[in-house]
Amino acid sequence: MTAVERTGTQERKMVQQCITVDEIPWSESVGNQPGSGMRPGLETVFLTGDGKQKELYSLVFKIPPNTVIPPHSHPDDRSCFVLSGLWYFAYGTVRDETKLKALPPGSNYTEPAGVAHFACTKELGAIVECTAVGPTGTTFVNPADDPRNKK
Repeated sequence: MTAVERTGTQERKMVQQCITVDEIPWSESVGNQPGSGMRPGLETVFLTGDGKQKELYSLVFKIPPNTVIPPHSHPDDRSCFVLSGLWYFAYGTVRDETKLKALPPGSNYTEPAGVAHFACTKELGAIVECTAVGPTGTTFVNPADDPRNKK
């Protein structure tokens, strides 16, 4: 299949792709990527789509150890899987360490549209993948947590 293929009246943009976690192109990561937790050191790569269009996208995050992601939400419904490491995740508009659930590789969680959530890594980093239909973005509960507001 080519990058763009017509099937009836629909245009298909997804290409065939089969990669391992070790083959994720981290060098393509963009800092403060909308749709991510926007923390220093967090690497974000779109494997499918770009998150800007009303189409399927798949986004992977490489989160370094001891990273704290403050409460935020996204405008799209997401289904996410932990690919490696240990990811701590919870829902809420206020960070509460007692709500965090440890999610080992293979774990699934959702990020419903507009629902605030927060997360972190501890001694281990993590690689997490989320799939959704865009467009995506990130809205922090506390605007002071948004690095786009820092000058």
